[in-house]
Amino acid sequence: MDDRDTRDRRPRSPSPRTHGSALGAAERPSSPAATQGQGPRRRAVVVGGRRTPFVKAFTHFMELDTIALGVAATRGLLAELGLPRQTVDAVVWGGVILPSASPNVGREIALDLKLPPSAYASTVSMACASGLLAIVEAARMVERGDADVVIAGGSDSTSNAEVKLPQRAVHALAPLAFGKPRPAAVMAALGDLWPFHDLLPTRPRVAERTTGLLMGESAEDMARRNRISRKDQDAFAVRSHQRAAAAIATGRFALEVVPVTPPGKSPVAEDSLVRPGTSLESLARLRPVFARGGTLTAGNSSPLTDGAAATLVMSEERAREMGFGQLTWLRDWAF
Repeated sequence: MDDRDTRDRRPRSPSPRTHGSALGAAERPSSPAATQGQGPRRRAVVVGGRRTPFVKAFTHFMELDTIALGVAATRGLLAELGLPRQTVDAVVWGGVILPSASPNVGREIALDLKLPPSAYASTVSMACASGLLAIVEAARMVERGDADVVIAGGSDSTSNAEVKLPQRAVHALAPLAFGKPRPAAVMAALGDLWPFHDLLPTRPRVAERTTGLLMGESAEDMARRNRISRKDQDAFAVRSHQRAAAAIATGRFALEVVPVTPPGKSPVAEDSLVRPGTSLESLARLRPVFARGGTLTAGNSSPLTDGAAATLVMSEERAREMGFGQLTWLRDWAF
């Protein structure tokens, strides 16, 4: 993002679009208008954003799934900006822990908020960059001329991560779930399930499929390879908590946070993850969590969190027509 238009406006040939690859400024796929000699690419601007409070998993937001959190953030965005819902062209949403019964969270948010049936809605997932990818996809839609008004954001409810049955149990019980099982089929399924101690549900793990490493274990490896010391990580964590606490105390965060009222509970209006009293001394006493002799602790690592955030991405022309200012515009991106 930048506040100066320094983009190279010369037409560029389209490059392969590789999901998840790091595409630099000279490699990023160009819009059809830019590659077919029809003039410069349209500019995508961010005109506003709102978020729910971010809270520790299994606390305040346990009753709210990722869809409900996304609805809360998006509803707050629409209300704050006074945006008529019929003007929304598309919703692009990001998520990591997607519900199996309704994985297109973006579509569910559009339906719950009664956005126009013509509004395109999709969901993207790229680990912790999922929300940013949603904004990038919204910008691409604007640049291509596919949309003028796009809601882009992301949400996750770690509290509602699904607990899976072992696949052996799923395969054994499938004949009973589909059709009308006879006693012989039931006995056969019970035989397939033995020994029963292997059928306990497995707890969710934020692990990488090809390596089996947890996110924290990968972070340990990254810290080792890049020589990021425990002291530097602790200092970064202390500074982060201090800045967040100051933003809460001065009311800066209140400008972007939408209070959320869980069913049967009091409204939640502030992040519950901030520890103003965090110090280098207190963090130094914590033991490493992911590796013996490691550097990541419960104090300098990201906690499991519930929350959502939504932004409004528009074409510069439409934003001007509707009287919206610009927070920033998207110049380029890379992952």
